[in-house]
Amino acid sequence: MHGRRSFRLSDTERNYLRQYVERGGFLFADAICANDQFSTAFRREMAAIFRDAKLVEIPASHPLLSTEFRGYDITEVSLRDPKFRTEGDPLKAKIYGVAPTLEGLEIDGRLAVVFSPYDMSCALENSPSLECKGYDRRDAARIGENILLYALQQ
Repeated sequence: MHGRRSFRLSDTERNYLRQYVERGGFLFADAICANDQFSTAFRREMAAIFRDAKLVEIPASHPLLSTEFRGYDITEVSLRDPKFRTEGDPLKAKIYGVAPTLEGLEIDGRLAVVFSPYDMSCALENSPSLECKGYDRRDAARIGENILLYALQQ
C-alpha cells in the first residue's frame, strides 16, 4: 500500500483489512515522497483497525534488518534528503547513511504490518526524485526484499 495523500477507509474496508491481517496476512506500506498526509492517515487507520496494537519503530537490532532471513544487512542505508534552496539555486539532495526508519505492528507476537514513512515507491520504480525524502534505489530494493523474505518466513 502506498500513497501521497490523506485517506480514510470505510468501516467495511477496515473490517476486511483487520480480518486479512489477523488471519495471517501481511501489510507493507510506504509514504510516497515521505508525504506527511499519507503517514498521518495510515497511522490513524491502523490505530482504528487494531485498537490493541500500536505501530512502533522497528529497532536497528530487529532480524528484519539482518541477513537472518537470507536478505541483506540493512542496518545502514542511504537516505536522500532534499536540501532547502533559494530561488535560482540548483536542486540537490543530501545523502545520509542511516538505519532505515520503519514502523511495525505486531499481532499475536507476529510482525503483521510494516510501514516506511520515507519514500520507497519512487525509488523502486526507478524514478527517485531529488524533491522526495526517501531511500536510494538499491537500498529501497534491499529493504523491500528483506521485508518480503521476513514476512514469508515468520
